[in-house]
Amino acid sequence: MKKLLATSLVLLICGCLVFIGTNNSSTQPQQISDIQEPNPTPLALELEVVTQPNSNPAAPDPAEQMVVIERTDWKLDQPLRTQLTRLKNRADQGDLQAAYSLAMNLRFCSMAPLDETDLEARLQQAYQYKDDGVAIADIKERYEFCEGINQQQRNEFYTYLETAAKAGYVYAQEEIAAVTPELFMQLADATELERGAYIQKRQDFIQLQLSLLESASQHGSIKALITLSNMHHSQNYGEHGRAKSYAFNLLILELADGNELQSRYSWFVQRRQSELTPEQIEQAHTLSQQWLATIKANGTLYLP
Repeated sequence: MKKLLATSLVLLICGCLVFIGTNNSSTQPQQISDIQEPNPTPLALELEVVTQPNSNPAAPDPAEQMVVIERTDWKLDQPLRTQLTRLKNRADQGDLQAAYSLAMNLRFCSMAPLDETDLEARLQQAYQYKDDGVAIADIKERYEFCEGINQQQRNEFYTYLETAAKAGYVYAQEEIAAVTPELFMQLADATELERGAYIQKRQDFIQLQLSLLESASQHGSIKALITLSNMHHSQNYGEHGRAKSYAFNLLILELADGNELQSRYSWFVQRRQSELTPEQIEQAHTLSQQWLATIKANGTLYLP
């Protein structure tokens, strides 16, 4: 009996040891998983990108990690005069979407006939060119939509666009690029300035455009990235234009989800490599990675 009890006691102790060992081995992978969990997205740009170990060999596309913002439909479904007061009141109270919508509709009207005399003149011109009806329909549609909005009101589009853009509304920041420096100088009543003052005011506007476009780009606007790439490739906007353009092309290629855009910018990247030195290419890659980190930190994506 004593031998039987001793044997049972030994078996019981061994079983407990096996149970404890089994539990320890099952909890260990969870501890490793906690240690390897990726760090939060950095809030500031890093000059050196440190690659963290990743157990998943197929990392998700950057676009899948961000919120895609639906593009705002700014066109009103009623004549602008019926919505003008409401939109102005909302814009004046700080509603950025209202300011943007008002700006876009006023700009749409800036290309519409101002009165019946102007309407008849434009229709007559379209008839002389034997228009197939598309241009005539467009002229009539614009006139009906914009009837009652005078020239001074139409010129106010830039004021509302700039207000929304400076406040961080990405769609307004994108559209700033569509305003030429010459048009801005006209709207600012600055065409008669002394040469030095004229040049300075024009240059200040261009710098504002670049700043707002960069802000939009760093919030994931592919449209702003495309505009910046084109501007810098012209080499009219500061030093290292071609390298900056190449960096923006890399970003577009990273973020774009359409086959046409991917194909076009893949071709641009390959073609423009021949325009750059190895050092410039390396700098461009560094810049694109820094901007991509900022875009991911902001967490939004605006498709074109």
